[in-house]
Amino acid sequence: MSTITVIRTFRILMGFSRNTEGDLNNRALDVIDALTGNPRFPTLPVPLSVVAQCQSAFSDTITQSRKGGIDRTRLKKTARLALEDALTKIALFIQGEARHDYDALLSSGFEVMDLNRQPSPLDQPAILAVFNNVSGQLTVRGQAVLNGRMYKLRTSTDGGQTWTEWPLFPGARIKVLKPTVPGTVYTVEFCAVGGSTKFSPWSNPVTIMAT
Repeated sequence: MSTITVIRTFRILMGFSRNTEGDLNNRALDVIDALTGNPRFPTLPVPLSVVAQCQSAFSDTITQSRKGGIDRTRLKKTARLALEDALTKIALFIQGEARHDYDALLSSGFEVMDLNRQPSPLDQPAILAVFNNVSGQLTVRGQAVLNGRMYKLRTSTDGGQTWTEWPLFPGARIKVLKPTVPGTVYTVEFCAVGGSTKFSPWSNPVTIMAT
């Protein structure tokens, strides 16, 4: 009897165009970081230097728009569209190159879902690093899991006896927690949302002192 091989197809989630300003900015930083020197995708339809310019311009206009004014708001919208267009072109290219290769897709810095519709429990995500190099905030770098639509993060300041849950966020690779209290030791965990059980197991805990 012959064996039927099921070829799985994966898709990059394109919802970053609906992300908040901060999440879109972080997604761009994720993609730049993940694709720099990535041997799976040596050439891209938009050079990473151009993506970096778009991200920097968008970040600057976010800061400037806080001062108010129609012109500053218009410039921010224009910068956002340029960044979204660059990310979309790269995402569509990578999707075409590696739609059956989950590891390759995930290495791009984008979020990925499985098009095979049968729900299953999500894998346990992992925290790769937590940085305290900016006073009053912690930056968490996590590892995404297949079919994780959103992510939830929690912190504890008493060694895990009690927890504070933070709002859901769309990407696992970078999340900024603020405000944090300098000199306070935080334990950080996160989980993915989705799958047949609605939530993945909590990640490994990471403990760090806020500055």
